[in-house]
Amino acid sequence: MRLVLVEWVDSFGCSAQWQEILEVAPTPLHCQSVGWLAHDTEVCKVIIPHLSVVGHEHSLQQGCGDMTIPTSAILRMIDLREM
Repeated sequence: MRLVLVEWVDSFGCSAQWQEILEVAPTPLHCQSVGWLAHDTEVCKVIIPHLSVVGHEHSLQQGCGDMTIPTSAILRMIDLREM
């Protein structure tokens, strides 16, 4: 899998109280996520930040913290070098 940095936009808000509509100031939230690219299609990308080591004698490889990001929300995706 490729190790990637994904820059994407997300929705932001959900006020906790009633407010006048004139006070609304829309701004999308710019986000950055890093992980291994486990799924890559025109619809969505799935990155996983935490992976177990391949070849453990008692377990198949596992991942934790997977995130699905709609491809339409991605601003750019950069390949990172593995150490």
